[in-house]
Amino acid sequence: MMTQTTQTTQTAFTASRDYFAALYERSDDPWRIAGNWYEQRKRSLIMAMLPRGRFRHAFEPACGSGELTVDLGRRCDRILAGDFAQAAVDIAHERWQRASSSRRTECVARFACMAVPHQWPSQSGDVFDLIVISEFAYYLDDDALRTLPALVNASLAPDGVLVLCHWKRDFAQRRHRTADIHQGFANVPDWHHAARYEDADFLLDLWSREQQSLAELAELI
Repeated sequence: MMTQTTQTTQTAFTASRDYFAALYERSDDPWRIAGNWYEQRKRSLIMAMLPRGRFRHAFEPACGSGELTVDLGRRCDRILAGDFAQAAVDIAHERWQRASSSRRTECVARFACMAVPHQWPSQSGDVFDLIVISEFAYYLDDDALRTLPALVNASLAPDGVLVLCHWKRDFAQRRHRTADIHQGFANVPDWHHAARYEDADFLLDLWSREQQSLAELAELI
């Protein structure tokens, strides 16, 4: 028999899925990500903060329309891009194919419709040296958000990197403050807080299992 907690979780999940499905029915780029300088700059900051030039296997849950996925693909051997809106997955996959046809890429991309964290890919044994959680954790319910750091920790490689990036301003669907979301990752054992960027609009944090700085790794110190 379905418990009340399960029913509540599924009801919230369905409501969220319906909300995002309606957004993508109206537009294949509901947040104007593709041609918006704010979004272009934010993606550039994310890419600039990555501490290595190349990653083996990246995971981007809530990939949306796939603009960041394309950028990440330039720096990764493999990438798993997921979203729980099937329309978003289809749009991101199509965008990836268009980008791949116009340039040579060595990255192998896989796109999947998944509800994170309930369908976190560690269940299939995937390990990632880059996980990017961008603009979606504030939609999660309390229990889901609490489980997220442990799930990331379990599937992050020994040299893994986690990127968190979230909008700071209020909006109707927000369930958590951005500062609280990022603080929830601050005390995971063996993680090093490697970098932060913050302005009036968004907060970007990077954690790494690697304790040495970039200059130390490059033997400049």
